Parts: sequence; C-alpha cells; structure tokens
Amino acid sequence: MKKSLLVIIGALCLVSCKKFLQEYSPTDVIPKSTHDFGEILYYEGYPTNSTLLQPWMVFLDDDTQCYTGPLLANSNVVFQAAPIFQWQPDMEPATAATGNVINFNTWSTYYKLLLGVNVALQYMDNSTGLQADKDQFKGEAYTLRALYHFMLVNIYAKPYNDSLTTPDKSPGVPIRKTADLSDAFLRRNTVKEVYNQIVSDLDSGIYLLDKYKATREYYRISHVAAHLLASRVFLYMEDWDKAISHADEVLKYHPQLMDLNTWGGMPDIEHKMLIGPSNIESIWNYGQAEEQLPYAYSEAYEISHDLVDCFEENDLRKQTGFYINPEFMKEFLTPDFSQMKNVPSVSGHNNELSNSWRSSEAYLNRAEACIQKYRKTGDGNAAAQALVSLNTLRANRIDRASFTPWTVKPGDVLLQMCRTERRRELYREEAHRWFDLRRYGMPSIKHIFTPNQVTVQVFRLPARDPQYVMPIPTDVLSRNPALTQNPLFAGKRLPE
Repeated sequence: MKKSLLVIIGALCLVSCKKFLQEYSPTDVIPKSTHDFGEILYYEGYPTNSTLLQPWMVFLDDDTQCYTGPLLANSNVVFQAAPIFQWQPDMEPATAATGNVINFNTWSTYYKLLLGVNVALQYMDNSTGLQADKDQFKGEAYTLRALYHFMLVNIYAKPYNDSLTTPDKSPGVPIRKTADLSDAFLRRNTVKEVYNQIVSDLDSGIYLLDKYKATREYYRISHVAAHLLASRVFLYMEDWDKAISHADEVLKYHPQLMDLNTWGGMPDIEHKMLIGPSNIESIWNYGQAEEQLPYAYSEAYEISHDLVDCFEENDLRKQTGFYINPEFMKEFLTPDFSQMKNVPSVSGHNNELSNSWRSSEAYLNRAEACIQKYRKTGDGNAAAQALVSLNTLRANRIDRASFTPWTVKPGDVLLQMCRTERRRELYREEAHRWFDLRRYGMPSIKHIFTPNQVTVQVFRLPARDPQYVMPIPTDVLSRNPALTQNPLFAGKRLPE
C-alpha cells in the first residue's frame, strides 16, 4: 500500500490532483479511506528519518566555529563548507564547485512536504472513515502546513518584526494551499500574508486537535505540539499575550523537564539521549541527527568558543552536551569541543526521528514574552511569571548544590539573560539561533576561518547584511519565472 501511495504522489506532482484521481485506472489502488490519506500524510507530509530539511544552515550562526589541525592537513572538508560559513552570496554554486553534495534545496523539500499535506487536507473529508480520525489527521496537516510556511518565510524572507520594513510590503514566499500544481508559477506573497496563513492554519489545527486532545505517538503532531508551534509563531510576531497563552497550554499538559542533576555527569548518546524520543521533554520527534550538522563536516566545524563561554561553570549542560577535547587528542580530534547533544550513535539506535520539539522551549517562549510585557508596561507580575519559567528550567539544568534562583532585574537585563538562556538550551536545534539572531535585529557577527594551521581569516556578517535572508535556489528560479530573487551581497565577501 505504501508503494502505491508513493506512486500516486509522484503522479500528483505532474498533473492536477483532481484530474488525476478522476482519470486513474479503477484497477489500480486509489486512496479512499481515511486511513489511506493518513498514510499519505505521514509518508509524504511529515519529515521522516529520510528527510533532511536545512542541514547547511548550521554553518551560518555564531554557535559554529571552524577548526584546523594536523588531521586536516590534506583534507578538503574545511573548504567544502567554506562558502556557507563565510556567508558568500553565491554559496550554493560555490559549495557545489568544491565537491560538497549537501542538499541546498530546502525550498523544494518544504514545498514537496506541502504537497503531501495538501493532498490529505483536500481529500480527507470525502474519505471513508470515522470523523474523529478525519479531524485528527486534518489537525495534524494544518499544523504541518503552518510549520512549513513558517520555516520557509524565516529562511527566504525578512523577519516579521524587521525594524526597517513592514511585513505587508516585504516579499515573503508563495503560499501553497492546494495539491493542484496546474498553477505552478506562483508569485511571492508578502511576509504578512504568509503569517496570516500560518495563524489561520494553526487556528484550524488547534481547533481540531483540541476537540479530542488525543495522546499521539511521538512521531505524530498532537494538540500540545500545535500549541507549542503557535507559541513560537506569536513570539516571532511579538504578540506577547498569545505567545504566553499557547505556552501555558503546552505546559498544562506537558510540563516535564529532564533533571540533569540525575543524569550521571557524562554525555551518553548510546543510552541516554538529550534529544530524541526517550527524553521526557519530547513533544514531537522528526528527521535525523544529520539535520544539526552533517557528520562528515564535524571534524572541521563544531560548536564555537563563543557558545561554550556563555555557559556558567555550574551549568550541567556543559557536562552532558559536549566534550572539551584534551590537547593530546588533537592528533585525532581537530575541534576544541565535540557536541554530544544530537549526533549519530555508533549503534545507530538514536539516529531516527532525533529532532525534538521540547517542553523547555515553552518555558523559554513564555519567559521571553512575559519579560517583553514587563519592559513595555512595567508589569511586575509579568516579571515574576518570567522568573518562575526561567528558574523552573534552570533548576533542572544547574548543579543543585550551587543553584541560585534569578531575581527581578531591569527589563533589558532580564531580556538579555533570557536570550542567553535560550541560546544555551536550544543550540543546534531547528535553526533556532539563526532565526533568533534575525528577530533580534540581525546584529553583526563574525566567523574565524582557518583553512590551515598558519592562516586565520576573519569574515564578518555586518548588521542587517543581505545574507540574513537566504537566496532562493537557482533551479527554483529557473523553473518559476514569476519569482524574484532576494537582494544579495555585492561581489565576493572578503576577510577583514
């Protein structure tokens, strides 16, 4: 049945969905039942363990650093990711020219997933099955459609809260709401229009999922997951009250946090995963560990000193999330650190669906939104609520023997503390850091590129640089003349 569904999806990519279903041979397997469309939704609308979404984006933010050493004396791995790491405007063709085969076409990956989602939404109502199952699958599909548009607009368009533009004027990405590809030449909707669609889909998804509040398998979207995404979206839109209310809903049903005080003090990717289905914080799991850093490049690119330095000495995430590689190991391990938060294990048991939406994000979303209310209105109750969220999270991350709860500070100070905590908690997850830098105003950041042991080059991404918005892939532009490319940095970016 799965093979038949995959054939059907492939055909749907080439013709009108409605026409296809009308003309398909009656001797072939045609999806009719609610269960059939549920399978289409999962196999073609979910990012499964064979899906890579945006692994190349890990090279963009300030949590990643380039390392060199004797091990890399004759290796091309440093250069294969260099165009991304240096924020070159032609990063896609320049990376391909180095022999790097990393998939840059995140755009097409998400729109292909949207096709699977839209097939389910378009035909679920007329399928044969229980209404409760139809509602559940549609609720999942609406939430996924919101997620995919959210990721696309945050990769290929300016932030919703950009201070120098307005979302109703800024070009976003095409909105894809149907499975009919006969109107293939879609133009870019505005950022505002895309976010309006995201909110509309979340409203629909949450309405359906909240009707039953069913407990779902860790690899399916639940009502809790939908509320977590809504909290994230409204945080980006700076609608603080809605961000808080959706985070509250998440924590009402899934407040669990993993206490690192009981962890055991060492990273253990074979038996105790920080990210993955076995973590009690997990709300939804998808994809694979390669999403966070393609493993082949981890010998030259790893977590940065800048990231490590932001952890307090008594922060147990320093002990469980990465190794500090000793000097005598440099012959075998080039980086100064090896992150152990989300990497493939030798046994392979943690390599599937190893990206998570976790309850910790809900605590952080709620805290940040409360602090913003405190900053703008002086509401002391909002500050107190923020501190409850932050201290609850930190009590499970900081050594219990030396943990001291945070207390009220001026609004700007609390906001910076919250942002740093968010960085510590969510590094190497879902491009959170890159997206956060964008919504923080697109500040200037730098990368130190070390192609060999004697060369040190500093590349800088200036504040509001055009490369804070990714270029639309060239093959996408060639297939759709209605699309316009994003502004690019002029010429080759040179070291300082």
